[in-house]
Amino acid sequence: MKLYSKENALRPIEAMSRSGRFVHSYILTGEKGVGKKTFARYIAMQLLCENHNACGECRQCSRVLRGQHPDFIEVMRENGKVNYSVDDIREKVVADSYISPNDCERKVYLLTDCEGWQDSCQDALLKITEDPPDAAYFIFTSANKSSFLPTLISRSMTIELHEADRESCKEALRDTGKYSEEDIERAAGSFGGNIGQCIDFLEGDANLIKSAEAVKKAMEAIVSRDEYGLAVILGGISSKREEMRCTLEMLARSIRDGAVLRNGNNETVSCTEVSSRKLAERFSTGRILAMYDAVCEASYRCTRNCNAQGAAAVLAGKLCR
Repeated sequence: MKLYSKENALRPIEAMSRSGRFVHSYILTGEKGVGKKTFARYIAMQLLCENHNACGECRQCSRVLRGQHPDFIEVMRENGKVNYSVDDIREKVVADSYISPNDCERKVYLLTDCEGWQDSCQDALLKITEDPPDAAYFIFTSANKSSFLPTLISRSMTIELHEADRESCKEALRDTGKYSEEDIERAAGSFGGNIGQCIDFLEGDANLIKSAEAVKKAMEAIVSRDEYGLAVILGGISSKREEMRCTLEMLARSIRDGAVLRNGNNETVSCTEVSSRKLAERFSTGRILAMYDAVCEASYRCTRNCNAQGAAAVLAGKLCR
């Protein structure tokens, strides 16, 4: 398995592999598309590999990569629900973790996209993360660490994953053998080093394309201080909470680029370089960072039970005042 621009995240896992002593619980954070699920599979391969090094070639690693390993369990939500229920956690994780592995000495549970899960779900995990069965290991993914209770964080190794640098992203897209050089340049120019978003964009993900267009219009409204126009743009996507969260994550990147450009660095990672440059020209660093914080807060609220349309209106006021 090839991991792109993940050297810092790899070091602690490789050190544990060399010692043969792994922690039992991992929290992987980072925005959508940076490779949290891919990195989770890498950890699972380290834990299950016949050669004890995530070789990618042995029977165990091959089954992890194909999604067919009986001891690498991606916990599914009941009836396609967005969030896990307490019953999901108790039955599919807690109770099952005390059952012996099927084919290895270890078994690994993966719980993805934990942004919106309830505290009661995490409470159900506290006992087994504090005193886990010897064979059981747990991996949780989320956009940020604030999705988790402090008690669960204290019992886990937290690894923050970042997007690849742009050249590594292009290399990853080339390695798929599916895209033309022109398409690769277009995707990397729009989404920087976020490999997952680049692939989704090139595969025609309608929601991502819609979000990218919304972000471009939103940045133009922010630069011109058009509060009403921005409220209309954000209100148009607020009916779908996950779509709005994705849009706000992309908007945060565009505003972050404004702060980067304002301070003399030309390395942009968003799909709105022109608008980000205008933002850098017209606002102070402090003001841009305040915008960034406001967008990040709104994105987090989208993971909770908030009024999305009201949140969109409030955010427009904060960004255009």
